[in-house]
Amino acid sequence: MIEDGFKEYPHIPLIDSMKPTKRVLLGQRLFWTHKRDGQNVGIQICKGETLISSRNQEHAASDITAQVLKSPEFPLIVDLLHDNPEFIVYVEACREGVSVTRLDNYERDILYIFDIFSKKSHKYLPYVLVYQMAYHYKIPIVGLWAETRHVTEDSLDAMVEECLTYCKANHLEGMVIKGYEIPEDIAGYYKEYGDGIIMAKVKQDIPKREKLHNEKGEPQLPPCPDSEVWGAIAKVEADCGLTGDAGHDMPLIAKYVGLEQEKHLYSSPTRKLFSYWQDYLADMKEKNSKVKFTIEKIEGNPLDYLLKRAEKKDDDWKPNPKIMMPEYREKYLKNLAKEKKNLEGTTGKIE
Repeated sequence: MIEDGFKEYPHIPLIDSMKPTKRVLLGQRLFWTHKRDGQNVGIQICKGETLISSRNQEHAASDITAQVLKSPEFPLIVDLLHDNPEFIVYVEACREGVSVTRLDNYERDILYIFDIFSKKSHKYLPYVLVYQMAYHYKIPIVGLWAETRHVTEDSLDAMVEECLTYCKANHLEGMVIKGYEIPEDIAGYYKEYGDGIIMAKVKQDIPKREKLHNEKGEPQLPPCPDSEVWGAIAKVEADCGLTGDAGHDMPLIAKYVGLEQEKHLYSSPTRKLFSYWQDYLADMKEKNSKVKFTIEKIEGNPLDYLLKRAEKKDDDWKPNPKIMMPEYREKYLKNLAKEKKNLEGTTGKIE
């Protein structure tokens, strides 16, 4: 089904600001395309009429519309759309003269195709198909600098540095990186990845260069940090409770840790989950023992208990020095009584 109407072009984040992380680019074919310095304009046939939209508005401002209409590429784009009415053609409308960033100089007003969206499939066309459309209709298209595939974050970072060096040397604004393989879990978390494309930009400004980089193997993700594992086990305790029975606890822990791995693109933790579970239970037992000991002392003589603890040199806990002042003692005794009540509320009546 073809749905006519305005479609806002997705926001393109800087590569280091990608959600959940730039590691989402690992393992897939990436196209590094030139970023032109102009206005983002969408052109489509809507209810029999040509609709010219800006990035955020259904109807572009009058000056932008006039610029697009007088561009030599506009009739060619209309021909493309009449032959393919399901398409929205996105162009960079560049004005004659020095660009806004002062990095480029255009001899005339010109439109560069940089993307095509299919209203039929609800996806953006891969760069190769966009290039073929532009080529056959003789419409300018943003250039392709490199096609790469990376399995490590270090390799991707090295390519970014090479890209920036190239952009600086050639007085370009930047590049847009595009991939077309979106993991289902990521698409579910982030709406930006719902149209069959994943993008990031490298800023500085860029023209063209041919390069092919293709690494074999699976993406090498960093291991899930201990902090994420402990946090997942704590969520299991809060949501389902920990019984101390491996048959009950371990499947839940594996599920919760797995969700964190998918969300943040981590590989398995460096240790077995069973060992984390054992350590967590031991820690719980120790804390419960300390809570019972503290409550027993509070039920005795709280002030004596505090003063004795303050005198112990090997004790890492120290009460507020104000406890030594009579006018503050009553306040601290009330706080201790309140603490006892709160502890009993979370651990049960402590005898």
